[in-house]
Amino acid sequence: MTGTMKSLLKEPLLHFLTIGAAFFALYLYLNPGEMSADDRIVVSPERIEQLAGNFRQTWQRPPTRDELDALVNDFVVEEILYRQALAMGIDKNDTVIRRRLRQKMEFYTDDVADRVSPDRERLAQYLADNTERYRQPARVSLEQVYLRNDMPREQLDQRIDEVTAQLAADEAVESDSAMIPRHFESVSGRELDRTFGGGFTRSLADLPVGDWQGPVTSGLGVHFVRIRDFQPARTPALEDVMAEVERDWRNEHTQTLRRQVHERLREDYDVVVRWPEDREPSS
Repeated sequence: MTGTMKSLLKEPLLHFLTIGAAFFALYLYLNPGEMSADDRIVVSPERIEQLAGNFRQTWQRPPTRDELDALVNDFVVEEILYRQALAMGIDKNDTVIRRRLRQKMEFYTDDVADRVSPDRERLAQYLADNTERYRQPARVSLEQVYLRNDMPREQLDQRIDEVTAQLAADEAVESDSAMIPRHFESVSGRELDRTFGGGFTRSLADLPVGDWQGPVTSGLGVHFVRIRDFQPARTPALEDVMAEVERDWRNEHTQTLRRQVHERLREDYDVVVRWPEDREPSS
């Protein structure tokens, strides 16, 4: 065997073409009547303009004649392989192809859904039906003084009494740690609980606005708290959440239309599900 022949036999492309040709020939032999695809391929002027347009969009310039010839040739090769693959049934029982075809079918449904524009009345009704989804949480602005609790109880009680007197006299009081912010501006209960531990927000529920209150216990220690402003939870006006409401309405509308299309198409089929005995759904 010559060196050239040995070199050719090592080429992956040659292996692919040889095996592919053998497979295709065997398929033709076993299925002589199934290769009935149209053997005429016409590349229309419209298709060529589309290929040139795709090139222009990608490269920001029109293709040269050689580049356009290459695009047309590549399209012809793609069409040939596409037709041969369909004729050989390669598309059957392929999960990737099935999912892609389903996706393309649902694109058509989604395109129909996208053409529907909800009016303000419909969006207002959607907001009214889903108030909890858009409900704005209560927000609070406060100042706090932190006291460590890693000391004997008698010493802690004495410290609490000192701070109580200082705050009542409107004296400046330093927290025991500068790592914990003293001021919080318009924060939600969830944000406070992330800082001080779960349940801290509930401890503030009945505190009045404007005066120092305490001691209030948290997962970090003991606090004196002065609430400066409190905004209760509220449902926003439609104008404040118009974009979010329309986005959610469209998503829900699309899903509803998909289900309706699936149900309508299913009516055209006799669906039989044969469950394995050990996997039968409970009645």
